Amino acid sequence: MRLIFEQGKFILKNAAGKIAVPPDFDSHYGLDLYTENPQAAVSFRRYADEKTERLFKKLFVQFYDAPTLPQLAFLDPHQVSGINWILTRSRSYLAHAPGAGKTLQAIIASILTKGEGQTLFIVPPTLTVNWAREILRWTEWTGLWPTVSIVPTSDGQDAHSWRAEFIICPDSMLTKDWVLTNLLKLKKKFVAVDEASRFKESESARSIALFGGHTDDFKSPGLVHSSKHSVLMDGSPMPNRPMELWAPTYAMSPESIDFMPKEKFGFKYCGATMDDRGRWQFKNSSREDELHDRLQKNFMHVVTEDSLGHPERRRSIVPMSGDPRSAKMKAWEMSVVKELSLDNIDEELSRGEIAAYRQELGISKVPWIAEYIKFRLEKPNEAILLFVWHREVAFLLAERLKAFNPGLVVGGSNPIERENFFGEFQEGKRPLGIGNIRAMGVGHNLQRSTRVVFGEYSFTNEYNLQCEKRASRKNSSLLFIPCDYIVAPGTFDEPTLKAVFTKEKRVKRIIG
Repeated sequence: MRLIFEQGKFILKNAAGKIAVPPDFDSHYGLDLYTENPQAAVSFRRYADEKTERLFKKLFVQFYDAPTLPQLAFLDPHQVSGINWILTRSRSYLAHAPGAGKTLQAIIASILTKGEGQTLFIVPPTLTVNWAREILRWTEWTGLWPTVSIVPTSDGQDAHSWRAEFIICPDSMLTKDWVLTNLLKLKKKFVAVDEASRFKESESARSIALFGGHTDDFKSPGLVHSSKHSVLMDGSPMPNRPMELWAPTYAMSPESIDFMPKEKFGFKYCGATMDDRGRWQFKNSSREDELHDRLQKNFMHVVTEDSLGHPERRRSIVPMSGDPRSAKMKAWEMSVVKELSLDNIDEELSRGEIAAYRQELGISKVPWIAEYIKFRLEKPNEAILLFVWHREVAFLLAERLKAFNPGLVVGGSNPIERENFFGEFQEGKRPLGIGNIRAMGVGHNLQRSTRVVFGEYSFTNEYNLQCEKRASRKNSSLLFIPCDYIVAPGTFDEPTLKAVFTKEKRVKRIIG
């Protein structure tokens, strides 16, 4: 039995006949191949002929000899280990706790990657300027001045240069035809993806652009399959449940999970349950130890928070005095919220009436939150990061606390103004930063913070953790960082937060 290329398509020949492999596999590979015919991929190493092997190498992780790394005094031991992990395989995942220096490791690894080609960094839109500054900072030891370009998110596509040594692309732009077309044309030697958990949905156009696949009107061979090294990075690779790990693992290191299609992976590792309509749900976890070992054998390099020596995070629930809800809110909560199951709570639950109630509750908490912040800022040298979920709540708090000249960071904030605020905060020129969780909770070291306060919290615990870790960083002078969660007691706020906190144990069993 042999897997061969014949008459424009791949076939697996055996005594029983032929099994066809997708005919356009030469130009279109990625998630679809495994879904349509995982048997062919599994048979690769035993039955591939020479021509087939060259093509299938694009799918399998390739291993390289360990390079001799330069002695760089600014690297910690775990960072040297992470760089070595990246450089000894074609595809990898840095699952390092926030503050471990993933950005630094990716930049150094890209510099040390031999051969011709450009480096592509795919990052959240709010972090493009920060990445550009970090590239210039961490390439200084080479004595070179690299060229860096940021793909524009609006006008300016005709003027953009695609010849820079380092190209930074906002992940929101991957599905733009003019962006993806140009990125696929690049000769890339290194691709890194920051906040890779944003690509957990395999059917999304963004994931298809990165990992490969197609919908009725969108098709991509996958950016990660055309580079010597491709690395995913995230301090929280599994925000809620194991199923969020399937798409990146299936696309990047399918051998790690025996080429399991999504449903099979769900039944094995995601505690499959059936809903009241007879549909299978994969919102739990199972065989956690086995999945932990599979992922970390050759694909995922893990550095836990405990190993970093950062200040301890001490979470506390701060109950409000009084009930901020209106009579209408109380009536709605009594009739609806008590029927909800919070066992697998995440941001998907926050839709429709729940989302509207949640925003109204956040707005009603603003006066009390503002007074609490004023009380805390009476202490000399206090520096607070205040996180909320809704933009509207952030704006209202910024107005009430304007006497403290707070920095405001929400989705759509100007990247340069955002960077300037963070610099001023770190220099002690501003005592307060206000932002929504998804915009201010990633990408920056804000270790001058003496306290983190949540006026609102995310239903996904890992997003809250990311926010807390902005303050708990290397070089902080504090033994611990207080993390205050303000809740309205007796409301939906309290039991929901407790349910959110319990999910941390599941994540640690698989990733930790």
